[in-house]
Amino acid sequence: MVDLLKDIPITVVAPASGLNKGELTTLKGIAALKLNIPRGSFDQKKSVFHSNSDEIRFKHLKDALFDDGNHVVWTLRGGYGAAKLIPALQQLPIPAREKFFIGYSDITALHIFLTQAWGWKTIHGSGIVEMIKSDKHRANFIKIAEIIAGRVKEITVDQLFPMNRAAQSTHSVQGKLTGGNITVLQTGIGTNWQVKTKDKILFLEDTQIKAYQLDRSLLHFTQAGLLKDVKAIVFGHCGADNKEIIKTLNQFAASLSIPVFKTHRFGHGSINDPIIYNTVSQIVAVHDSSFTLVMKV
Repeated sequence: MVDLLKDIPITVVAPASGLNKGELTTLKGIAALKLNIPRGSFDQKKSVFHSNSDEIRFKHLKDALFDDGNHVVWTLRGGYGAAKLIPALQQLPIPAREKFFIGYSDITALHIFLTQAWGWKTIHGSGIVEMIKSDKHRANFIKIAEIIAGRVKEITVDQLFPMNRAAQSTHSVQGKLTGGNITVLQTGIGTNWQVKTKDKILFLEDTQIKAYQLDRSLLHFTQAGLLKDVKAIVFGHCGADNKEIIKTLNQFAASLSIPVFKTHRFGHGSINDPIIYNTVSQIVAVHDSSFTLVMKV
């Protein structure tokens, strides 16, 4: 993974939460990576919840998105706070050069903005600090590195299992991808960056969510009309994925006439395969009664 990225400048931004000094030192110690972490990125004295003040977090994000000297902007982690930067982003022109923008969880808000307002193809994938986490699979980063380095023309997320009759009876579903963290997407409902789901394949995940909270969120999506014209839904990790969670998802899937799938291949678990927003994608049946999500890079 490091070999694929060793000659690629990567700007690290922290638009949500920060990290401790030990983690930062370890991350900087990956000598083979050309990481640019803007000076003054972390000062949690200026914010109760975030890596820094709203103004500083926005400045570093803006500088990274408009810097001609890099083509990779990799978010540090999720946490909380990214949505606060959207009003300031909405005042900016679209950069002349599109970047690889990577992150997940709270970073969902920025993915929705960049893909809907700027038309970018961003990558839902592990925050860069997870490179130093022993409980995260190395393949999460190898797959991202292959995309950034231009080594692949398409990527896949395997082991999608049908959750309702519509999914069981389908052979393929085609559409562009949108989605991300359920809680963050729900907070966007009614805002000017609300997720646009018409004719999309919607992928959803969350962490530390209880079954009743998941049910409440999915009810909100339904009553807000966000599922009316969706091509299909793919659930990744949803909290503990325990019996109550799976029962909730099964009941939800059974109420829909569109295909609904479940996988353990993306989200807050140890496996977090990258997913590309806004790219031509297809869910196709494979021989073992499961499905694969295929995305053009």
